[in-house]
Order: sequence, then structure tokens, then C-alpha cells
Amino acid sequence: MENNEKKEEEVKNVTTSEKTVTKNNPASVKKLKFMLKNSTGKDVPSSDYFYKGIIPSGFEGTCGKPVDREDLLTVFNKVFKPSDNILFYKQQDKEVYLVIVPLKYSDSVGDAHDSLDGDFQKHAISFLTEGSVNVDSLRQKLEKIKKFVKFNDR
Repeated sequence: MENNEKKEEEVKNVTTSEKTVTKNNPASVKKLKFMLKNSTGKDVPSSDYFYKGIIPSGFEGTCGKPVDREDLLTVFNKVFKPSDNILFYKQQDKEVYLVIVPLKYSDSVGDAHDSLDGDFQKHAISFLTEGSVNVDSLRQKLEKIKKFVKFNDR
């Protein structure tokens, strides 16, 4: 009986180790239930936006969903080329919009900046109340953000 108890204990330890390894495995972190989408609605690879390709936990809850309002997307696509794959997201519960820049255009995420796994460059644009965003003020704010994006890697 003593042998059976040892085998059972060994199996428990292996299982626990496998769970830990799986939890901490960056490959498993990337396989989340959602895909990043650019302003034209196409899926884009997460490795283009997140340092070392690791999506931070809670990204979807914090950053929300891609903007789907046509008037806002029209303005966004006039300021940023759709081919640059800059993301335009809106928080679900606030009138806060996020512009997420691909790492290749980022000037503050990388080894030289001691970035942590999962870091990404984002710019937040907020408006006072739901529905208060207008296309003119959005365009002005997007133009300010454009100055911080290094397009020399196009």
C-alpha cells in the first residue's frame, strides 16, 4: 500500500507542475478568446503590438472593443492610414478611446526602455459623457497623437 501512496503523490506533483508550467507559458497566454482587429475590421497578430508577444491579462476588460461607429472610423482612417494597422479601441463603460500603436512605430517600448513582457504603446482620448464625442474634436486629438508615432519604419 505504501507504494501506491507514493505513486499517487508523485502523480499529484507532476500534475501541479504541469499546471504551473502551462499557466506561466507565454504561448498559452497568447491563445485568448479574442483577436485584435484593426480599423478596417481585419484580424492582426498580437505579436505586432505587445512586447515579446505576450498579451497582458485583463487587456480586453481594460481596453474594451474595436470602435465600430462609422463616423469615428472615417475620421480615424483619414488621420492614420488603415495599412499602418494602428488600433482604435473604445472602453465598454466610458467614453474613452484608445489608440494602440504597433511596436515598429513605437518610441517607448523595447529593450532600451526596460519594457516588461506585455507592454504596449497606447494613447487615451477621453470625452466627458457617453455620446459627447464629435468628429472635429476627435480629429484634433488624433492629430496630436500622430506626432508621437515614429513612421520612419514604414
